[in-house]
Amino acid sequence: GVIVPWNFPIEIILNKLGPLLAMGNTCVLKPAPDTPWNATRLGRLIAEQTDIPPGVVNIVTSADHLVGEVLSTSAEVDMVAFTGSTATGRRILEAAAPTLKRVFLELGGKSVNLVLDDADLEATLAGSAVCCMHGGQGCAIPTRLLVPRSHYDEAVEMARAAFENRAYGDPTDLSVLQGPQISRRQQERVLDYIQQGRAEGATVVTGGGRPDHLDRGWYVEPTLFADVDNAMVIAQEEIFGPVLVVIGFDDDDDAVRIANESTYGLSGMITSADLDRAKAVARRIRTGTLSINGGIWYGADAPFGGYKGSGLGRQCGIEGLEIFTETKTVGWPAES
Repeated sequence: GVIVPWNFPIEIILNKLGPLLAMGNTCVLKPAPDTPWNATRLGRLIAEQTDIPPGVVNIVTSADHLVGEVLSTSAEVDMVAFTGSTATGRRILEAAAPTLKRVFLELGGKSVNLVLDDADLEATLAGSAVCCMHGGQGCAIPTRLLVPRSHYDEAVEMARAAFENRAYGDPTDLSVLQGPQISRRQQERVLDYIQQGRAEGATVVTGGGRPDHLDRGWYVEPTLFADVDNAMVIAQEEIFGPVLVVIGFDDDDDAVRIANESTYGLSGMITSADLDRAKAVARRIRTGTLSINGGIWYGADAPFGGYKGSGLGRQCGIEGLEIFTETKTVGWPAES
C-alpha cells in the first residue's frame, strides 16, 4: 500500500513506485484527494505506454480515510509506505500493528538553518527566505533559523531584507518560487499559527497576513518572526507555510541543544567557515539529513528519512530498495 500527500505528489509517487517495482512488488496507490490527477495520469501512462501487466500498479482515488485504513489493516497488504503528517503516520503504525506488516513512514519536520558564528552572515542570510519556496509546504524545509545571539539583531535585519525582496505570486511565472497554499483551509491554518506566534510574544518582523496585491489564490505573505523562544508553538510545530522563526544561541553546545529540542528530526542546514567544526556539530544533531555549506543532501542515490517523529526507514539509495524486499535464507547439503 502506498499513500502519498499533496505537496510534491508526482515526485513522492515516483520515489516509491520505482523502487517497489524494481524489487518485484505490486501496489495499491492512494493519492491525496487534493491532487489525484497526477496519479491517474501516471496510471494511464503505465497502462498505455509500458509493458507492466495489469494489476501490478493499482490506483484508488478517494477522499475517504477508510481506503488508507483498509491498506493499513488488511492481512493481504504486506507493507505500507506513507508520506505525510506525523499524526497520520502514528495512526497508520497503530492500525498496521495487529498484522505485523512493515511500515515505512516519511513524516513531518521542523528543521534548523544553523549559522555558526564564523559564517559569512550576510551571504548566508541572503538565502534565508528559501523556507518560503513552494509556499513553505515541504517537510524538509528549514523553518528555524539559529543565529549567534551576539549578532541577533543584525541577523534579523538581514533576514528581513531577504524576505521583503522575495518574489511571490503566480506559480506559472518561472521567476516565482512561492505560490499559494494548496487550499483555503491550509491558508487559514498558517494564519492561525501566525496569530498564535503573536499571542506567545514573538515579533512579526515582516509579513504576517494575506497579501493585499493578490486578490485571487490562497496566499500568505512571507513571514519572519523574531524574539522567539524554542519552546513556543511556532518553533515546535510544523506550520507548513512561508514562516521562519529566528532563535539566538550562545555557543555550539547551545545551538545543538536547541536543534535537538524538537519532536522532529528530518533535515537541516549548517553554515560555517570551518568544515571540521560544522561536521562535529552535524554529528551531534539528531536528524536524518543535513547540508553543510550548501552541500546537496537529497537525490535518488542518497538515503532520505528522519529520526524521532519524522519517521521510520529511508527512501532513495540502496536503503530505499531494501525496504521493499524481504530476505530469505535457503540452505541445502554441500554434497548436493
